[in-house]
Amino acid sequence: MVSEEDQLYVRVDGYKILLQDLEAVRQIIENIREASEVLSQVRDVKEKSIDTIYENVDRLNDKLEDVEMEMPEVDGAQTATYAPQNTDETSEIDDSVEELHSELETLQDELSGLGDN
Repeated sequence: MVSEEDQLYVRVDGYKILLQDLEAVRQIIENIREASEVLSQVRDVKEKSIDTIYENVDRLNDKLEDVEMEMPEVDGAQTATYAPQNTDETSEIDDSVEELHSELETLQDELSGLGDN
């Protein structure tokens, strides 16, 4: 057993400042931990959002293909079964479908770029 005579006491000048600095270090570490958790959540949301966009682009592509398949073709064989009232309207629809496909491909390229980041 250690007697009181054998004990050594050390006085640390400025121990209050040291305690404040240690508390500041603890708070900084806590801030870093919280920021890391938020960053992880943001990454998860980003990945889920990109997956959702890809799924919806695929669905859009499928629907556009369905629309394109359902569109009547304007050629000699099909003219007898379908007589459009306005050929300009039909060509506008065809152009719109082609434009949507073009925009869809551009969007897929942009999404591929996002997924790589």
